[in-house]
Parts: sequence; structure tokens; C-alpha cells
Amino acid sequence: MYKLIQFVFISMLFCIPSLASADTAIISANDLIVNQMSSNAFKIVDVRTPEEFAAGHIKGAINIPYDQIEAQSAKLETLKSDTLVVYCRSGRRASIFEGILQKRGFKLKHLEGDYLAWKAAQLPLISDN
Repeated sequence: MYKLIQFVFISMLFCIPSLASADTAIISANDLIVNQMSSNAFKIVDVRTPEEFAAGHIKGAINIPYDQIEAQSAKLETLKSDTLVVYCRSGRRASIFEGILQKRGFKLKHLEGDYLAWKAAQLPLISDN
């Protein structure tokens, strides 16, 4: 029984990083597509590396890698009045990014399923290659 409790506790510790965006609302791909056709479109932020972004990203997305928040602070400040829809490959980096920006008062949404789900659904992607 002790081993089971220990296993559950350790497993929960590995889930903590994904809880960083627990307060971030989720937006589905369909709802994002509809929003992008409106007069009040959200800003889309891809927090993957520049190489990943160049290989394929959602049309209109801005690339601000999650580990470059400080270096991109001037760009981020210009977006503070907008709602940002954040995504990465699978969610981990977006959660880190969201956790930091939530503390700074940004309005955020997280793209449900991130890039992998968007690509799996065969939704349009832009490639710089």
C-alpha cells in the first residue's frame, strides 16, 4: 500500500508543470477559426522555436519562443491589450509561457490540443520553407 501511495505522489509531481496554465481558458480549433474571421480577432502566439515555426505554423501566428519572454518583452507589451491564443507542439512550453504571462496580467487562451491536434485535423498551416 505504501508503494502505491508513493507512486501516486511521485506521479502527481510530474503533473505540476502542466498545472501552470490551469487558469487559462481553452479554445477549440473551430472556435479559433471562427474568431479569426471576426472583427475582433485574437492574436495567436506560437511559443515553439523559430525552426519549428518556420516548418509550419497557424496563419497569422506570431513567434515568441517560450524561453525568450524577457528578450521579447517590448513586443509582448504591444500585445497586452489583446487576447492571446497560445500554443506550442504539445502544451508543455505553452503552459510555462502562460504561467508567466498570467502573473503579468495578460488575457490568455490556450489552443486545445496545440500544434499536434491542429496538424492531425489537417487544418491549414503556413510554412516558411
